[in-house]
Amino acid sequence: MKICFLSGPKKPSKCGISDYIKLISLKLKKLGNDCDHVCLDEKCTLSNIAQNLPDADLYSIQFAPYAFSTTGFSVRGLSDLAKSLRDKNTLLNFHEFWIGAYPNATLKEKTIGWLQKREITNFINICMPSAITCSNSAALDRMRQAGVDAQYLYLCGNIPYSLSKKHEQLNHVTVVFFGTLYGKFPYEHLSKTLFLISQSLKKQIHIKILGRQRESEGLEYLKKVTQKHEFPISLSGEISISKISEELQKSDLGISTTPYDIIGKSGATATILEHRLPILAYDDGDTPKGKLFVMNEFIDQVFLLNDDSTVARMISFLQKPRKHFFDGVAHTAKKMLKIIY
Repeated sequence: MKICFLSGPKKPSKCGISDYIKLISLKLKKLGNDCDHVCLDEKCTLSNIAQNLPDADLYSIQFAPYAFSTTGFSVRGLSDLAKSLRDKNTLLNFHEFWIGAYPNATLKEKTIGWLQKREITNFINICMPSAITCSNSAALDRMRQAGVDAQYLYLCGNIPYSLSKKHEQLNHVTVVFFGTLYGKFPYEHLSKTLFLISQSLKKQIHIKILGRQRESEGLEYLKKVTQKHEFPISLSGEISISKISEELQKSDLGISTTPYDIIGKSGATATILEHRLPILAYDDGDTPKGKLFVMNEFIDQVFLLNDDSTVARMISFLQKPRKHFFDGVAHTAKKMLKIIY
């Protein structure tokens, strides 16, 4: 089968969607499929793509409003693409949806979001895709509220397992962050939770931050609140893919600063979970609790800072043998084909 992926600009190692397509395509090729990637650039607009769609058995649209347009609105180009895809076998996969769909959104965000939602639902109604998928609780909830029949598709991690030497047991708990630390996260609460874990295990906490930091606000908050407990912090900067895997294997506990209801759209968090570390996360309350979920494979690895039982359950988890690496890329590639056929 020939599969054509369509996305915003191609930015290897700088854009999660580009990396996602690369990894999924490689796996799909191993399963006997032929994959192509058509991406936007200054010369190749959505309207141009619509007029020159390559032949394919399946078109996989990797949708994100601000990847298709810096303004978040694609207008005619998106309409042209929808018309060209109508009656074709299309999988519409949302990495991002419209903005402003949370309780404390500003009037400006809600207004822009309303317009984006109208553009997106018009695209869906014209295109009539074979299936629509999302990677997280919030997106599925908002889509279904808008009358869109969407289903869950796991967003795989972006760092494959790299075999490394078995590391020695250390007399401290290594807590790892992977990717950018976002500012809107309860770092004070995190610091207190880590201190309680440290006291219970009678081990010091060592914090390790892997990868580039696109923003500094979260990192500065973390440094400030952890000074009280004298948790040492090390920053790796940009390192190789194999080194990231190695460092995750040497770590004990991961942190996700992505809100719990959209944690599924974070490739960095998926990478930590696939390496079978438990993670501490935070529910910001933007999505009703009854709509929240994580994939079954990781349900015992996610611990919420909001939950009073987290420290006791985390300590119990840390004393168990670690599970084997979960191949998220293979899982997602096979699930994607199963959804369509």
